[in-house]
Amino acid sequence: MKFENMNIEKSVLGSLNDIGFEEPTRIQYESIPIIKKGYDVIGQSETGSGKTAAFGVPLVEKVVKGGKIQALVLAPTRELARQIASDLKKFSRFKKLHIQTVYGGVSIRPQISGLRKAEIVVGTPGRILDHMRRGTMNTSNVKIFVLDEADEMIDMGFIEDIETIEKNIPKNRQTLMFSATMSDSLIRIRDSFTKNAKKIKTKIKVSDDILKQYYRDVNQKTKFSLLVHLIKQEKPGLSIIFCNTRRTVDAVSRNLKDNNVNATALHGGLSQARREKVMEDFHKGITRVLVATDVAARGLDIKNVTHIFNYDIPKDPENYANRIGRTARAGKSGKAISLLSRDDHGSFTRIIKTFSYDIEKMKITNFKVLPFKKYQPNRNRNFRSRRPFRKRFRGKSRRRW
Repeated sequence: MKFENMNIEKSVLGSLNDIGFEEPTRIQYESIPIIKKGYDVIGQSETGSGKTAAFGVPLVEKVVKGGKIQALVLAPTRELARQIASDLKKFSRFKKLHIQTVYGGVSIRPQISGLRKAEIVVGTPGRILDHMRRGTMNTSNVKIFVLDEADEMIDMGFIEDIETIEKNIPKNRQTLMFSATMSDSLIRIRDSFTKNAKKIKTKIKVSDDILKQYYRDVNQKTKFSLLVHLIKQEKPGLSIIFCNTRRTVDAVSRNLKDNNVNATALHGGLSQARREKVMEDFHKGITRVLVATDVAARGLDIKNVTHIFNYDIPKDPENYANRIGRTARAGKSGKAISLLSRDDHGSFTRIIKTFSYDIEKMKITNFKVLPFKKYQPNRNRNFRSRRPFRKRFRGKSRRRW
């Protein structure tokens, strides 16, 4: 089956041909015809299977140029919102639809201006709700409501924002929910947001032939040394190192740089401009090692990631599945390596029981023990104490502050 045989609008099909989309993945093949017919859809598929196109192609096809905001897409993170918007712009190249991305951490004024002419809005729940409360986003004409990575948005505490947004858009709409995992916490909004939804579930576990998984027991004090040894031994193309906290991400990335490994940190504590620069450099291969938290890398489609290193083991098995899903995408092979210290074994056992993964113990010869510096958390270098600054303005009006 090819896209040209799926009765897709000519302008959208032309865009797909331009970007090299010829044969749909299974989630796309099963979802697109059902969405085109107007059904609500709950879609679950493995990471890297093309979920954005599964809802994005029929969404772009249904939206009319100049018809106010007709589609609203929610995503858990700024990076994923930007990525979805980028894909939708590619799909709608010949329709020339205006797609506005909306998220926090940047000036709201350009977003307000863009919303006046947008037909499609993609954003994070908090900033979307902010615009709705300000009256800067008219949702009265929304016909399609999409929740991408809905389970992650709930885990991040966005459920009340999502419910408020849903109450303020038309009930007579089409609702689409897509995710790599479907947790029990989704049942509440799934049942209240959708009507007679069609459930589509394709393979959610990457084949063991494509994704090789390994683990290695290690003392916490030598975990970083083993990580450096593995990076130099494996010689990965692009790799992502996952840590459980921002502080660990910062410490690991700095120590890697001290050991001549081209690594950069990515987490929610960075400014939006910095996060965008980090992702741009990683996409281009300027930076080859990304040290990240789960939230920062959730849902991102990064090509040519050959290795995933779990420096910390996540407590939630679903997060492990999403981590390793950053590699072995679109049929390419990949490798995931987990470093287990004493505190990691409980979480790792739950992961294996949940997914029945075949994870092999890695044989490693002796490696050099390296120092690991305990850096202080990053501080905003542009910030200065106001006390000495105020002294220079003593006696002047405090209205300036």
